[in-house]
Amino acid sequence: MSVFVFLSNLNLFTLVVFLIIALIMRYVSLYSYVVPSAPAQILAEGSVSFVAGLIGENTAAKHKILHVFVPYVYVVFSFILVSNFAGMVPYSFTVTSSLAVTFAIAAASFIGVNIVGARIHKLGFLAIFLPPGCPIFISPFIILIETVSYIARVLSLSIRLFANMMAGHTLLKILAGFA
Repeated sequence: MSVFVFLSNLNLFTLVVFLIIALIMRYVSLYSYVVPSAPAQILAEGSVSFVAGLIGENTAAKHKILHVFVPYVYVVFSFILVSNFAGMVPYSFTVTSSLAVTFAIAAASFIGVNIVGARIHKLGFLAIFLPPGCPIFISPFIILIETVSYIARVLSLSIRLFANMMAGHTLLKILAGFA
């Protein structure tokens, strides 16, 4: 049985995207200096600062543990960016137009956020399922609704990225048909 039996467009272009990211990061790390002077290093450090700023603005700054998310968010950001740019090349495949890929990214993010949230807040993390000031007699229903909506975020994030990529491809195919 050959290795190429399991090689689909999704697998091939996922490997291509990871190789592009690895080559860019390798190039930047080989020619990096303490004071950035090369354009590639300035671009790489600027994008890392951008992601770190996003995390700092959108999370509670009092917990320094949240800065461990910077490498993960940077990798996800780079993967989505490079795979979407690779999809702009004619006759190529956009990895993020696969629901399995977008669901895997959303599920990994969901699990990581829950682990870190439970580690920081302990049992207080469960307070997100019951808003303060909620009447006690409707608490079970509110907890059920909040739990379903919290879990639905995984599907929402994955379907949103998938649908945006598919809509873009459909629009480009329709516009190309007019030419």
